[in-house]
Amino acid sequence: MFALSLVACDQSPAPSTEPPLSYPTTRGVYATADPGDPTAADWAGHFLVVEGGDLFGPGDFRAALRDRGTRALGYVWMPAGYHYTDGGEDRPFMQWVVDHRDRATLNPDGPYPHCKAMGYDWCQDYYFDLADAETRARRVDELKKALADADGVFFDWGPGVYIREDAYADMKRTFEDRHPGKTYLAAVGGFYRDLRAALPEAKLIVSNQGFRNPENVLPHVDYDMTESYATDEDDLGRRLYLKGQGEKDVPSTIYYPVSDDFRQGQITDTFYYLDYLAELEKEYAGPRFKGYIYMNYAAPDFEAVGQTADGTPIYVARPPKNAIFYGYAIARLKGWTAYTEVPFDHRLERLDLYFADLGRPLGDHDEDHGAYRLRFYSQGFVLAGAWDHPTELRIQSPHLQDGPVFDLYEKRWRRVRNHALTIALRPVPDPVTGGLAPLGRVFVYPR
Repeated sequence: MFALSLVACDQSPAPSTEPPLSYPTTRGVYATADPGDPTAADWAGHFLVVEGGDLFGPGDFRAALRDRGTRALGYVWMPAGYHYTDGGEDRPFMQWVVDHRDRATLNPDGPYPHCKAMGYDWCQDYYFDLADAETRARRVDELKKALADADGVFFDWGPGVYIREDAYADMKRTFEDRHPGKTYLAAVGGFYRDLRAALPEAKLIVSNQGFRNPENVLPHVDYDMTESYATDEDDLGRRLYLKGQGEKDVPSTIYYPVSDDFRQGQITDTFYYLDYLAELEKEYAGPRFKGYIYMNYAAPDFEAVGQTADGTPIYVARPPKNAIFYGYAIARLKGWTAYTEVPFDHRLERLDLYFADLGRPLGDHDEDHGAYRLRFYSQGFVLAGAWDHPTELRIQSPHLQDGPVFDLYEKRWRRVRNHALTIALRPVPDPVTGGLAPLGRVFVYPR
């Protein structure tokens, strides 16, 4: 798909009379994109599936993606909807919900916890009673009509487990009083089932964290998204002088967001949840399920490029290469896909590793080597792990193909001999833990 040719080969440079080596490429699997970013469509158009804004909002951005051959999803808040209190016009379905809120919603007289928590003074948030047959049917019909100009739907709050939180305890009691012997989470499953049955075969359903209600969601969706199961980013009190901007609070990358204490995290925690999700997939996923999407977040790498007159270091933001490779490799250990957002500047998330064609996974699962794991593919392999010092890692496996292999992180060709390869791994510092960050690497064979 993409013309990527590179000539340097570790230890064995190709004679100048031979054409340069290149590796196979394909479209990326999944990305997010901001419809308000004028550069987003060109980048996102290299992916198969993209979540591109509110399903009920303007469709121009989705149309631009579809023109590029991308399947464009619309964002929908699964369990609830907004009623405008500032004079804005409700969608017809939401107007019906408000008019029939005594049975169509779980909070007919309030509270409105989401609008309050977000500081929205223009709305009331109503939560649908998905066990009510007419409410469910009207919701499905609204979505089916809206999907006429989209290729699928992305459901935020996908599993419905918000109902377990203290702020929604009154709604949970309302549901149980109305529907003795039924559970809200099962009603969520009924909604997914009915929507899947109503939609054309080609339409996609993607849930956000549906694995938290696996028996009711995973049988009906095409993908399920995890969030921050490899990396995350947050403001941890770091302040830098940025070139052209002056002093500014900047975020930090968190490499162990699933650990009880991310400052003392372990990669074994990350691997634990990787295996846990694989077990849920095996037990509950339906025939359409294509795997999890590991959605991660990362802060930029900040590089010192000079100093001010008073000696203050000046920094510029760079792509967080290590974090992006690590998040991608973690997901590929199980044959899934991943995407890392850089909220500080989305242009910094655009790396070409998403387009390397690794082919099909080999074997039934990844190889567990304690501090690191490997997964071999028909056209390459990935590794992810954590080391507390620079390491010369020797990999030997019948799955390794003798000959050149391209190291996407180092941007250089290496050579496999006798089904073995030695890789110099140089972990980068992790200021959050005070140690070295975990890493991921991706390798692909030539065409």
